[in-house]
Amino acid sequence: MVLDLSPLDRAASQLQTFYAMSMQPQEQPVMSEALRMAAIQAFGCSYDLSVKMLRRFLEMTEPNPTALEDATFQGLIRLGSERGLLKSDLPVWMEFRRQRGTTSHAYDEAKAAQVHAGIPAFLAEAQFLLAELHRRNTDL
Repeated sequence: MVLDLSPLDRAASQLQTFYAMSMQPQEQPVMSEALRMAAIQAFGCSYDLSVKMLRRFLEMTEPNPTALEDATFQGLIRLGSERGLLKSDLPVWMEFRRQRGTTSHAYDEAKAAQVHAGIPAFLAEAQFLLAELHRRNTDL
């Protein structure tokens, strides 16, 4: 069985697009704000899908997939890192998780700016995960 990676492909592509657009100067301040908010929302979606796809892939490839049913977030990230699916270790992913929790407070200018500033690091991580999943997905 092959894992359908198309939702994560689309989410990562949208994140890259909206982030790039949000970094371009806009004539109207409202457009800058809208593009930044779009990038933050795309980050949230991409983060959620990254974690879900990581879990699904590990469930499909680990010798004891039922052990993953009760795996904590930390355990999942550690295992993904051990398997070479993630570029960064747990502390980096804990920061992404914290930023994801902050996206619901994006109306707060300081919090929105902090999440937005973290997007490039997450995008690089998501693209690494996606490339590894695509590469290994054909071996299933």
